[in-house]
Amino acid sequence: MKLALTYLLFACSFALSAQQKPVLTAVRTEAPIKMDGTLDEAAWSTAKPGSNFTTLNPVPGKPASERTEVRVLYNNVGLYVGAMLYDSQPDSILRELTERDDLGNTDFFGLSIDAYNSGQNGFTFITTPAEVQFDAQFSVNEGEDENWDAVWVSKSALQADGWSTEIFIPYSALRFPSQDVQQWTINFVRQIQRKREKVFWSEIDPNVDGYFNQSGKLEGLRNIKAPVRIQATPFVALYALSARQPGDDGASTGTSITGGMDLKVGLNEAFTLDMTLVPDFGEARSDDQILNLGPFEQRFDEQRAFFTEGTELFNKGGFFYSRRVGGSNHNPGAVYDQMRDGETIMDNPGRATLYNAFKITGRTAGGTGVGFFNAVEQKTYATLQNAEGEERRVKTNPLTNYNVAVVDQNLPNNSSVTLINTNVLREGNETDANVTGLLFDLHNKANEYSVRGDFGLSQRFLPGEKSTGHKASLSLNKISGNWTWTLRASEESDTYDPNDLGLLFSNNERFFMGRLGYNYNKPFLNGFFLNGGAGAWAGYGTLYTNEFTNAGTEMWVYAQTKHFWNLNFWTETEFANSYDYFEPRVEGRYLINPAFRNFGGWFGTDNRKAVRFNGNFNTNGYFGADRSDLYLNANLRYRMSDRLSVSTGVFRGRDRNEVGYVHQETVAGPDPTSPGRTDVYMGRRNVTSIDGNVSAKYSFTANMTLNLRLRHYWSGVRYNKFHLLGEEGDLRDTDYAANHDRDFDAFNVDLIYRWRFAPGSDMFLVYKSAITDFDEQRANNFGESFRDVWGDTPRNGSVSLKVIYWLDYASLRG
Repeated sequence: MKLALTYLLFACSFALSAQQKPVLTAVRTEAPIKMDGTLDEAAWSTAKPGSNFTTLNPVPGKPASERTEVRVLYNNVGLYVGAMLYDSQPDSILRELTERDDLGNTDFFGLSIDAYNSGQNGFTFITTPAEVQFDAQFSVNEGEDENWDAVWVSKSALQADGWSTEIFIPYSALRFPSQDVQQWTINFVRQIQRKREKVFWSEIDPNVDGYFNQSGKLEGLRNIKAPVRIQATPFVALYALSARQPGDDGASTGTSITGGMDLKVGLNEAFTLDMTLVPDFGEARSDDQILNLGPFEQRFDEQRAFFTEGTELFNKGGFFYSRRVGGSNHNPGAVYDQMRDGETIMDNPGRATLYNAFKITGRTAGGTGVGFFNAVEQKTYATLQNAEGEERRVKTNPLTNYNVAVVDQNLPNNSSVTLINTNVLREGNETDANVTGLLFDLHNKANEYSVRGDFGLSQRFLPGEKSTGHKASLSLNKISGNWTWTLRASEESDTYDPNDLGLLFSNNERFFMGRLGYNYNKPFLNGFFLNGGAGAWAGYGTLYTNEFTNAGTEMWVYAQTKHFWNLNFWTETEFANSYDYFEPRVEGRYLINPAFRNFGGWFGTDNRKAVRFNGNFNTNGYFGADRSDLYLNANLRYRMSDRLSVSTGVFRGRDRNEVGYVHQETVAGPDPTSPGRTDVYMGRRNVTSIDGNVSAKYSFTANMTLNLRLRHYWSGVRYNKFHLLGEEGDLRDTDYAANHDRDFDAFNVDLIYRWRFAPGSDMFLVYKSAITDFDEQRANNFGESFRDVWGDTPRNGSVSLKVIYWLDYASLRG
């Protein structure tokens, strides 16, 4: 988690606060400002400073220990912010040099702007004494979107009595209403890292729900106009590729060159068109693959910048899972279904390729947010070859169009209502899909309570038939104060299916829950703890048709010590057997799992220290069953200097006598008129998984970094016994025997050199290597499996050079 406003912004929604908010006046200047970090131009003295900052951390509500003065100037091009950050120990100012958007062990200063005074959306700009930049777009639902990048200027300078900084934000980086006189919601933040002290110009009370509603105002802006916003980032990428399959004498190699362009066009002062033409995502980090034994697909984090930047509108309600776009083929099994005798697969691309994608986003002065996303996916073919050398192609993915449309309206008291629609159209006789969702978040005037809910309707148009389903939820929440609570009910019908463009692991459920939390933000136990809290949760689940599935409770406590160690412990219990309707993979069948108790904890040491350690554990014990789980995770970071840091992490999971699906067989009836049956076989298995990684970061400058990440994942599965699943969810003896043991390794190397050689322009030099090994014989231990990785295993490698150049119409015009 970054050290910017993330803790605060994720903890808060938004509403009105009764306290008096400070006001700062911006002063117009025509005099040139030299961006050197020193506020020595005469224009700065014409602006009245904002001061009197108040702490949020480590103890809220106290005067800041060091004085801060901030001034704001503006002209026809943009906003200037100057800050003098006094420090009684200037030699102790921390200033780790890190990559853009990665605030390390450093002091920082920044500001947040909500130009529409919506209380729900805005922009954050932060800089450090080492001139590392952090920027983010904020929304109430998504928190800080750190993938949003703007082009702005910041310079810092160390002074005899502290440090100072100058920030210039061009209007092209902001969105604001078309008005002669502007008044914006604004706040300023300063971090004094050696004290772990975070202070705000407008006081933030952690027990009040909201951030911008507790912020101050910036006035004095007159006759400013949004510029013509046309920005293009053409790119060219060169690849050298290698691949080797088991049995090959050597690796096959090849080269490729590709080019494309991202385009950003301001349609007016509020709305922006973003488009990517012939996209390339070679600089994105490799996915963390695992051995997936469960009934649901693995969820991958989005690594592609176009799909992470400025997507807060599309992500509302969880209806849109961007990895569907340019993801796995729609019919990956078609090549195997259509193979003829004697044919072999010569080529079978695992992912579809995008032609293009674009999005339109913005928000009007009346608080109406609009988002429109569209992407087109190419047809994908696998190539088969017969014994005579004749080749033919099998289509594994049709031409596909993806579309998302969102309308989000801000309401009084920082409430909101949202309508979202996702649509998938596939060429030919393939499944089309449409999902419509309605969400609302209504706050009372005192911002103490809220009512939240959503409704979703899914429609799938299969050849010759149509399937519809729905989901709905409603919650009543106390959102401000030391005590908070939630009462929530939700349901998803057995036919609700948003997965053509969304991600839902399990439908066919009803769930009822209550949560109670207590947060204490003052020191206690003679000052040993700075803050802490506790909470409890209870839930009860059934199928949509009301058959019981599970019921459980969870309790937790957390605290931060005066030495800035963080502690967290929890316990979870299911008192009754649960009924799993998904693991058997056959509709209507279920597996009874015994009740369990879970206990876990997490702790982290002071992140200011050169060496930081954090870890967690989690253990399950099952009532009346010879079965247990144990998960351990440890992470160590060593900051060797302000430029170089190395971190490593190890996860070990062990599931003993876990019960899971292995096989099913269809058994015919005694005669053609009698119905058959499906026999489902389950297995008791021991599963051991180890996931280790090493990362290193070196910063040459604030604009030039080198990142290395190595990851090795191993999972070994050994079956102890097989059972026939009974019609009542019980496990019965069987003579079924087969080898279902598994051994899976994935080894990845990502080495990325990034140089921001000009504003908004980057050069990436990337090396990637991926080795996978899948066996049906479990290795005896991790070391044995690791040695096998370097044998006759599939491997792919690439070296790429990608250059992106940012062109701005306003800058070119001068």
